[in-house]
Amino acid sequence: MRGEEKQLYKVFRAGGRSFSVYLERDEQTGESYPAYPDFEERPEYTDEGRPFALAAQESCPHAKPNAPGETPSGDCGGCGWFHRDNTPYDPIGVCLCDARRREPESEKEETK
Repeated sequence: MRGEEKQLYKVFRAGGRSFSVYLERDEQTGESYPAYPDFEERPEYTDEGRPFALAAQESCPHAKPNAPGETPSGDCGGCGWFHRDNTPYDPIGVCLCDARRREPESEKEETK
C-alpha cells in the first residue's frame, strides 16, 4: 500500500500481548487479505519463553493430539499444545510445549 495508510483488520490478544493485523492488497487479484505475523520467519516469545504461533502454521515434530486416541494435527491450531486466549477460533496462540520453550531473558541474567 504505497503512500496509503494501512487498514487495521483486527487486534488479536495472546500470551499477554496484542498483535495488530492489517489488510494488505494483492496486486495481481486486487483483493485484500489480513497479513498475520510470520512467527516462523521472525519468532516471538512470551515473557516465560513460550513461542507464539499461528493456528494455520504447519505443526512441528512435537505435535500432540487434542484428544487421546487421535492422530496429531497437521497444523498448530489442532495441536494439543496450542493455547488460545479468547475463543477456539483465535488465529494467534501460544505453544505450551516445553521442547519449544526457550529460556526467558530474566532466567538468563540470573544464571550469569
